[in-house]
Amino acid sequence: MKKISIYITLIAVALIANGCVENDSYDISEVTNFAVFTLSGDQEVLLKNGTEYVEPGATALEAGQPVEVTTTMSAGLYRGLPFSKDVSDIYTVSYSAENKDGFLASSGRTIIIGDKGDLVTDLSGVYVSSVSRNGTTSDQYQNMEYVMIWKKSDGIYQISDGIGAWYELGRVLGTGYGAPGATIKVNGPNDFSIENKDFDVKTFGGDAEMLEFTVDAAAKTIDFKTDWRDGAYVFEVHLEQLQF
Repeated sequence: MKKISIYITLIAVALIANGCVENDSYDISEVTNFAVFTLSGDQEVLLKNGTEYVEPGATALEAGQPVEVTTTMSAGLYRGLPFSKDVSDIYTVSYSAENKDGFLASSGRTIIIGDKGDLVTDLSGVYVSSVSRNGTTSDQYQNMEYVMIWKKSDGIYQISDGIGAWYELGRVLGTGYGAPGATIKVNGPNDFSIENKDFDVKTFGGDAEMLEFTVDAAAKTIDFKTDWRDGAYVFEVHLEQLQF
């Protein structure tokens, strides 16, 4: 009889516990449907500096029903300035929507504002980067999108990444692992010199020095070599200017 009593008690406790779980989860949806976005227009927009950007917008559906979309524009990726049609940089338009359970979903569009310098007296541009390190490379470091060059002041041009975005784009580590700071001076037609050759590799740390810089205006290409002394690596970078 004692064993039967114990079994009955255990069953009663289990039923009470189950009852508590059912009450706690009452009226809570077991499945949540995140918003699904449809972007109007292209996901990447490339505009010449000074061209007005017209936001094409996006829509979102939760289980087939429209939900409100919030749109925001980021500051520039490299220069950190608010979005402007007159400031060459890479910007992100973000779209977000909240479902009925309070969960957010998001999507985005990339806006690239850039110039297309003649590479004779103007180095501005949006470039595809291919890089080797200590003489070796692989596919992930070829045709990386994008390295940017913009006019910093009269005759001075800044490069977004002085090692060609090996870590930022090739390793997909982001701008925190970039190497900004290198600047080039245009002395005259087809006459260039390295204005600021010393800069840091962010996060990893350590000094880098740009050793060489050459331009082929006819081919619309730039080549440079950078020695990351603290990392014991030499990067050889080939940039091809986008034509748009």
